[in-house]
Amino acid sequence: MAEADPTVHPDPRRWAVLAVMSFCMFIVVMDNTILVVALKSIQQSLSATNAQLQWTMDAYTLTYAALMFTTGVLGDRLGHRNVLVVGMLFFTVVSTFGAWSGDTAQLTLWRALMGVGAAVVPGCTMAVITNAFPPAERAKAIGLWSVSNGLGIACGPVIGGALVSEFWWGSALLVNVPLAGLAMLAIVLLVPNTKAPQPGRLDIAGVALSASGVGLIVYGVIAGGEPAGWLRAPVFGPIAAGVVLLGALVWHSRRAANPALDLPLLRTREFAAGAATMSMTFLLVNGASFVLVFYVQILRGFSPLQSGLLMLPVAVGAVLTGQRSDALMDRFGSAAVVAAGAITLCAGCTGFALLGLHTGIWVFIVLQFVSGLGFGATLAPSMTAALSVVPKARSGAGSALANTFRQLGTALGVAVLGSLLGTIYRNQLGDRIEILPQQARGEAGNSIGSTLLAVERARAGGDGFARRAAELVTAAQDSFLVAMRVTMVVSAGVALLAAAAAMLWLPKREPRVPSSARKADVPVGSQ
Repeated sequence: MAEADPTVHPDPRRWAVLAVMSFCMFIVVMDNTILVVALKSIQQSLSATNAQLQWTMDAYTLTYAALMFTTGVLGDRLGHRNVLVVGMLFFTVVSTFGAWSGDTAQLTLWRALMGVGAAVVPGCTMAVITNAFPPAERAKAIGLWSVSNGLGIACGPVIGGALVSEFWWGSALLVNVPLAGLAMLAIVLLVPNTKAPQPGRLDIAGVALSASGVGLIVYGVIAGGEPAGWLRAPVFGPIAAGVVLLGALVWHSRRAANPALDLPLLRTREFAAGAATMSMTFLLVNGASFVLVFYVQILRGFSPLQSGLLMLPVAVGAVLTGQRSDALMDRFGSAAVVAAGAITLCAGCTGFALLGLHTGIWVFIVLQFVSGLGFGATLAPSMTAALSVVPKARSGAGSALANTFRQLGTALGVAVLGSLLGTIYRNQLGDRIEILPQQARGEAGNSIGSTLLAVERARAGGDGFARRAAELVTAAQDSFLVAMRVTMVVSAGVALLAAAAAMLWLPKREPRVPSSARKADVPVGSQ
C-alpha cells in the first residue's frame, strides 16, 4: 500500500522516527571509538602486541565500510525496517560474544562481525528519514541525524573510559546489548517498513564486486598503518586487487539492467562533491582523534575516563553547529557553510600542532570545542548536498554509497595518519633506543607506548638504568611531539582541500522550494 505524500500529509511520528534513527546511528558510530581508551587494559588482559591491538580496532572499520553499500541495496529491496532490525540484532549478539573474548584473535573476529551488523545502519536510517520527511524539513532532519555522528565519535571514549574504569574492558562492548535492544524495540513500534516500489532483481554480481573491492582496498590501507609501513606486498597487493574489482564493477554496472552501483549518480557534481568533502572531514577528524588519544593518555598521563571527558567538547561543538546547519544552509548555501566548517577544522588542527608537554589542558579543551564546531558545520550540509540528487526509489543504496565514502575516510584517517605518526616517531627516536638493554628492545621503538613500557620493565630490572631511562623518556616524548605536529599539519592540509572542494563544486545557494512545487518528490511505498 502506498504511503501518503509527506508534502501533503506529513507523518505525525516523523520526529520520533528521526530520534530512533539517530539513536541507532549513535550506537554504531560510538563503537568506532569506544575501545580506544580500553587498549591498555586489553593489552594487559590478553597479552596483546601492538599490531594485535590495532586489528581489534580496525576489523570493525573494515567490514563496516566493505558491506555498507551492500546493505543499502538490500534495504531498498527487502524493506529498510526489516534489514535494520536484523542488522541490529546480529550486532547485539556478536557484541556479547566479543565482550568475553579469551584472546585477541577472538576479539578481532567478533569485532569484524560487529561491523557486519553495523553496516546496515547508515543506509537504512537515512533512507527512512528521507522517506519520512517532506523536502521542506529534510535538510533539518539530516542535520539533526548528523549530530548523532559527532556525539557517537565523542561519547565513545567517555562511555568506554567510564566502563573500563569501573568494570573491565569487555563492558565497553557489552553496553551495546541494552542500547541496541532499546533501539530495536523502538524500531518495531515506530518505524514504517519503506522500500523501493519496483526494486527489480537484486544485482548479486554488483553486490559481490562492491563488497570485495571496497573490502580489499580498506584492508590494504589498514595494513599500511602497521609498523612495517606501506612499501610491501601485503599493502599494495590488496589495494591493487580491490581497484581491479571496482573496475570490474564499473564495467558490469554499465551493462546490467538493474545495477547495484548507480554510475549516473557518481557523475553528478552535487553527489560527488558532498561525498568527497564528507570523506575528507571524517579522515581528519578520526585520524586526529586517534593521534590525540596518545597525547592525553600516554604523554599527559590522564586516565581512560579523564581522556574520554577531554574529548567531549567535540560533541558539544558539533551539536551547536549541527542543529543549526539547516538554517545556515538557507542563509549562506552549502558551499559557504562546508568551507567555513572545514577552515574551522583547519584552525583546530593547527592549534593541536602547537601543543607541548606542559601546555595548559584548557587549551586542548578549547581546540576540541573549535574542532567540533567545524565538524558539525561540514557533515550535515555535505550529506544533504549528496542526497539531494538521489531518487527516492534508490534512497537506501544512495545513502549507503554516500556513507561508504564517509567510512572510507575514517579508515584512511586512522591508517594514514597513524602510519605517518609511527614512521616519524621511529625516525626521530632513531638509535637512542639502544640505551635499553638488548633484551628489552624488541618492538620498543615502534610507538611511544611501547618505548615507555620497555623503560618501565628495564627500570624494574635494576642495573643502574635510572639516569639513562630518564634520557630515553625525554627523547621519546620529544619524538612523539614532533610526529604529532606533522600529522596535525597534514590534517590541516586535508581540511583546506575540503574547503576548496566545497567552494568549487557544492551549490552556492539553495533557496527553499515550496513543498507544493515538489509533488514529484514522493516517498517509496510502505509495507
